Amino acid sequence: MFGVEKTVTYLLIVGLFAVIYQSTSCCAVVYSQEAVLKYTKQIGTKGIEQGQFNTPHSLAVDNIGNIYVGDTGNKRIQKFSPNGTFILSWGSEGSNDGQFSGLHDVAVDPEGKFVYTVELKNHRVQKFHSTGGFITKWGYNGTGGRDLMRAPHQIAINSVSNVYLTDPNGNQILKYYDNGTFIGTIGSAGTDPGKFNAPHGIAIDAKDNYYVTDMKNYRIQVFDNKDSFVRQWGSSGIEADQLSETVPGIAIDNNNHLYVVDKIKSKVQMYDNKGNYLSNWGSDGNGPQQLHKPEDIAVDNQGDIYITDTRNSRVQVLHVE
Repeated sequence: MFGVEKTVTYLLIVGLFAVIYQSTSCCAVVYSQEAVLKYTKQIGTKGIEQGQFNTPHSLAVDNIGNIYVGDTGNKRIQKFSPNGTFILSWGSEGSNDGQFSGLHDVAVDPEGKFVYTVELKNHRVQKFHSTGGFITKWGYNGTGGRDLMRAPHQIAINSVSNVYLTDPNGNQILKYYDNGTFIGTIGSAGTDPGKFNAPHGIAIDAKDNYYVTDMKNYRIQVFDNKDSFVRQWGSSGIEADQLSETVPGIAIDNNNHLYVVDKIKSKVQMYDNKGNYLSNWGSDGNGPQQLHKPEDIAVDNQGDIYITDTRNSRVQVLHVE
């Protein structure tokens, strides 16, 4: 991990001792005595045809494993089956209902019924049926939160359909009902616990705790389902357990393993939900097990991990064994 030819062995205490290692001659990272993080396949190639991508920026996986990809350069959402087969797409360039400009994130509700999108240039959220039918919108061109939605980035929906939206320019989290009615804000500019400097990624666990990548504070912050600060971890640096100033994507699996995309390092870093570093995967490049400026990450109910390998115009899939 610290050199091209070196193999590094980590001894961590996370309840039990676990040996964690990564070798440049092998595609797997062992992070516990019973599990391996292993590359399995990629979805898509660069292009404009159905199933192809142009700088995909975001993705989400629903409760039965369907994959929704924010194909930013092609101004559309693409939907795939759990095995990666193309199903449908919707969207085009513009500011009308169902169109996109600056498509930045996509999320799906816990029941898999609704898809939410975030657009930087249109300063709004759009809500769709999972089949692509437009439902509603809010933000700059919508019906609420106009003076609050400065630069929406990522979105997540909890078990009671509350919508959380990161606003890096405002250094806050915006909270809405699922119809776009504004509820309130969490956080403000600063370095104290519960404050932010460019919050970007957000993920919600099974208990509705949510995890935020507070990018320019080089940390992850955790809040409970009552929007109260719980804990934080992270520091700036190039070591395996440290963060760069660009960690846009975050996801959490059913075993409370947290995955963070580090765009500058072209890596995925893995922690438990208490902030204990476990492992990482990836290196910069365009090979089948490399990443180039990845932006987002999602995990399905089977533990498969999906990464938008943005500058390589593909999605890479890892599997937990």
